[in-house]
Amino acid sequence: MVALNKVLIAGRLTRKPELRKTPNGVSVTDLLVALNREFMTLGGDKQQEVCFVDVVVWGKQAESCVDSLECSSPVLIEGRLQLDVWYAKDGEKRCKLRVAAERVQFLEKRYSHEKAAEVASTIN
Repeated sequence: MVALNKVLIAGRLTRKPELRKTPNGVSVTDLLVALNREFMTLGGDKQQEVCFVDVVVWGKQAESCVDSLECSSPVLIEGRLQLDVWYAKDGEKRCKLRVAAERVQFLEKRYSHEKAAEVASTIN
C-alpha cells in the first residue's frame, strides 16, 4: 500500500506565535495560518474564501518563529498531517487535524524597531 503524508502551504499568520516548553524542556509553538483563495462563481463574480490551518512547530525552529514572526507575517510551511486526540474535561473524546511543521520559511524579513527607524530616516 502506498502512503504519502506531505503538506505544503503558504499564507499569513493570524496571531503572533508564543513559545511554550514541554515538561522535558522542548520548545513548541502553535501557528494559525490563513490561506486565501480567489475564484470565479458560475455567474462570473469574483469570490474569496479563507481557510485557517493549525500548525505546530517544535524545537529551535519554534524558537525562531517566536523571535522572527508577527501577526500577518507571510510563511511557507512544509510538513505532514497529524491527528491529535484527547479527552476533554467532560470526558468527551476530541480530535483535531493539524500540520506538524518540518520546515518553516519566513517570506519577509522582520526589522527590529531600531533598524526600522534607521531605514525610515534614510527614506525621509
